[in-house]
Amino acid sequence: MQDVIVVIGAGSIGQAIARRVSAGKHVLLADLRPENAAAKTLTDAGFEVTTTTVDVSSRASVHALVEQTTALSQVSGLIHAAGVSPSQASPEIILKVDLYGTALVLEEFGNVMTRGGTGIGFAVGAPLAGADGQARQGSRHDSG
Repeated sequence: MQDVIVVIGAGSIGQAIARRVSAGKHVLLADLRPENAAAKTLTDAGFEVTTTTVDVSSRASVHALVEQTTALSQVSGLIHAAGVSPSQASPEIILKVDLYGTALVLEEFGNVMTRGGTGIGFAVGAPLAGADGQARQGSRHDSG
């Protein structure tokens, strides 16, 4: 079987990158929601696609995704585009998904990625409020 490109977060960003880097590869789309319109879009575009669910904030779920992926073939690419913003979730959930979830994905897939494999990750860069209640950009380092 072809090498596998794993796409976590099947939204527009994940789909756009998958379309550009997955020629000749098997695409495994993983998302929190089981309904996955991206699968039809990519299949219609000529890609071989498998879908599954994953909760990136759960080590067991991410590990199960790695096992499912390696059962298909070797992993030559990872597109991590899952995340939530303040309009979607509380600060606790944002940190659990965007920070902890990203760390889990990188740790687990880092153990199985083929030599020369590529990983692409996107952080939501969600605005967060500081201890003083002032809005700050999530990626900004600010001591105040």
